Amino acid sequence: MEITLRHLEILQAIVVSGSISKAKRALGLSQPTISQQLAKFEELLGAQLIYRQRGNDGQLTQAGEHWFKVAQSVLGTLDQATVNHKARLGKDGVELHFGTTPSMRGRFMEKAATLSRDIPGFSRMEFVWALGSAELVEMIATHRINCAILSEASVVEYKMSIHMVHLFNDKIVLAVPADVDDAALVRTLNRLEHDDDETSPLRNYVEVGKEVPWKSRSEHWYRQRMPRAAPYFSCMTHQGAVDIVAAGLATCHAPLSLLPNLPNSVRDRIKVYDLGEYVRDAVLVMPKHLLTLRPFAEFQQRLSDWVIDEYSEAHLEQELLSLPELRIAAE
Repeated sequence: MEITLRHLEILQAIVVSGSISKAKRALGLSQPTISQQLAKFEELLGAQLIYRQRGNDGQLTQAGEHWFKVAQSVLGTLDQATVNHKARLGKDGVELHFGTTPSMRGRFMEKAATLSRDIPGFSRMEFVWALGSAELVEMIATHRINCAILSEASVVEYKMSIHMVHLFNDKIVLAVPADVDDAALVRTLNRLEHDDDETSPLRNYVEVGKEVPWKSRSEHWYRQRMPRAAPYFSCMTHQGAVDIVAAGLATCHAPLSLLPNLPNSVRDRIKVYDLGEYVRDAVLVMPKHLLTLRPFAEFQQRLSDWVIDEYSEAHLEQELLSLPELRIAAE
């Protein structure tokens, strides 16, 4: 029986990503190639590993469960041995592969890059960004990255092998063009009058891509609070959505943690309102075995200390406004 590491990598990628079609992104292989390699693996074993179901071909059989655990153990041990070798016996040190989402990259990337140069032992640093936390978890599980800032909810099932540091609680905020006055926003939120101007920024909002886990909550809010607003614009990232708002064309929802990463040219053209809703807990994660290596342990400690300070609730909310309707009601 000639079971190879490639067979184990393919099985792990299919399970982690959720399907054969999605695994091609993690493996860099075509879908037919992945299917052929999986079939060959099953032929070698004389057992089916994955149920083929339309729309969900990542469900494991009993044999699949066994070999997935083997894949996790073998590939994890190999990854740990490789990193330990480079750290202790290699001439050039270890590589840091750091991942995050577009809304979080900004100043995180600057600080992470600076620390990678200040801390002895790193030979190279790679920045990778993904549209959502689930994709980052997939990259960690398949050893494409070894450190990431992402949503805690996406990594819960990997807590046994992942070290996690809580960084901050994130809120949903409403971004509005700076030249929209509070009175107009109050009238819209309280449905006191109809705005017949289809080009008014309060008549349009930006819908962010399907990777956003709280997209349905955002859509519900607009249906309840601004029912005459339509999702005229659509884009893949919160940064792009806020750029459209800054142009005076629409409103949007965005995570509060995005604000420190916005350039002044954008920040000065928007107002941001507190909706009172928390959407995610941001965490810094890396495989537990890497903490035995001084460069990774020091990087994790220094970056998390900086983020916890810079992204504290008091710090982030300095420029956050209360919805004007609440101020008027209080008066």
